[in-house]
Amino acid sequence: MFPQLTNDFANELIAQRHREAARYRRAREASRRPPQAVRAAIQLRLSACRDELERLAALSERRLRDGDWIVADLNGVPVAAVSIEDGTTVYDPFRPSSQAVSLLELRRKQVLASA
Repeated sequence: MFPQLTNDFANELIAQRHREAARYRRAREASRRPPQAVRAAIQLRLSACRDELERLAALSERRLRDGDWIVADLNGVPVAAVSIEDGTTVYDPFRPSSQAVSLLELRRKQVLASA
């Protein structure tokens, strides 16, 4: 009936499929790149870092107890802490801290075993 109109619709559909394929290839290529390594340091801190512990306790809505704490820093920022005495944890819920808490609990067990 309208060969030119049909041809235009077909060409537009083909162009749209090419754009979608290119977008898919870019997304697939981006997912293949290895993620950037996250540098995490776990260190034993005493009462000298009470401000950081209080900030973590406020963020996780928990009460801060006295005593020694093991703190996990992620790129220099404290994201989680565990009490050596009773195993209470405080953490920053707005950062990826679940793995840090697991590492802290493991480190606490090591500290208690060596004491």
